[in-house]
Amino acid sequence: MPAHDNVHIPSESWPNWTWYALEFGIVLAVSFVVGWKASDGILPGVAAAVGHGGALESWAGVSVHSPEFMALADDVEGKIVSMSNWIFYGIVGSVFGGWYLVIRGFVLKKRILR
Repeated sequence: MPAHDNVHIPSESWPNWTWYALEFGIVLAVSFVVGWKASDGILPGVAAAVGHGGALESWAGVSVHSPEFMALADDVEGKIVSMSNWIFYGIVGSVFGGWYLVIRGFVLKKRILR
C-alpha cells in the first residue's frame, strides 16, 4: 500500500525546541509551588531566626499574606518577609538547579544543549 504525501509525521513537523520550552515551564512551575509551600511551612522558624518568634501567639496556619501577619509592626514584618523571600528563592533555585544539573545531567544523562 503506497504512502500519501499528506501523512503527518510528528518528529518531522513538530519543532524540537518546544519540548525544551515545555520542560522549562513545568520545572519552573513545580519549583515555585515547592518553594511556596515550603516557605509557608517554615515561617515560624524564620520568625524565630530573625528574633521575632513571639510576635504572634500562634503561628499555626499563618502565611505572609494572612491578616494576622499583616497586622504586625512594619519593621518586624519587613525582617520576616525579607528572610522568607531569601529562603523561598533559595528553594526555587535548588529545585530548578537540582533538576537540570543533577537529575537531567547525571541520572538521565541528557545534555541540555546539543
